Amino acid sequence: MAAILVKMRISRTIAGLALLAGAVTTQASMIPLSHLEAATVAIFQDYTTKFEQQVSLAFTNSGKLWIDDDHTSRHKDFDAGKPIVQARENADIHNGSIHHYSGTIRVPGATIEHVRHVMEDYPSYTSYFKPDVARGTGVLQPDSKPNDDHYKSRLFLTESTIWVDVAYDAQYDSHFMRLDANRWVSRSTTLSIRELLDAKKLDGGLFPEGEDHGFLWRTNNYWFARERDGGLDLQVDSMTLSRTTPIGFGWWGNKRTHDAVDKMLRDTKAAIESVR
Repeated sequence: MAAILVKMRISRTIAGLALLAGAVTTQASMIPLSHLEAATVAIFQDYTTKFEQQVSLAFTNSGKLWIDDDHTSRHKDFDAGKPIVQARENADIHNGSIHHYSGTIRVPGATIEHVRHVMEDYPSYTSYFKPDVARGTGVLQPDSKPNDDHYKSRLFLTESTIWVDVAYDAQYDSHFMRLDANRWVSRSTTLSIRELLDAKKLDGGLFPEGEDHGFLWRTNNYWFARERDGGLDLQVDSMTLSRTTPIGFGWWGNKRTHDAVDKMLRDTKAAIESVR
């Protein structure tokens, strides 16, 4: 999963920033359209590939989460079940911006089977992650293996703010993999994200992919789960590609994305607790 709360709140952040930077309207149609270039996508893909090689593979080999190396008071908050969020990358690139935040939370009494159930229960996303998901479906693929559930999913994401209404028809390729008795990971990447012409009409028209307002172009999301001492340690890394952040508003975009990851962790914990 993990392609939900962060994506929507990043998109609305970019929308709000664009409006604050030079518009006095609450309609997305008044914001200039953006064109997604192949070179921009290549930079994003290179970034996510390096993450997989340096972080995702490391968890597979060692089972360590980044919170394990944090010896501040935040570790006590983590053990108490509070979400801990940290920025990794918030930078403009060629014709776009990359936002990457890591978050972690502990869920006492939970198991890998609990988080697996939540993540693969796409029709219930509308309850687990409201109001960000208006509709969700997922299809288990025939090449799935006993320890590797392969899904292709379709989520309708929607968000209303004081600045702009935005909605997307988003499709993902996801693998949910059991590494061993105590560890589980997921990898979710974008197959297609298309902005709706009218955020209020989920079955209405769509902008051509990459020829829209640029609020959300790509996203890669990774979950790492570890059973330990009668509970579940969770980490999420979310990387999103969007249009360039307006000059002077980067600090606000960072705050919004930080808060989005925080909410996603809380919602995921609540969802797991609801199915235990």
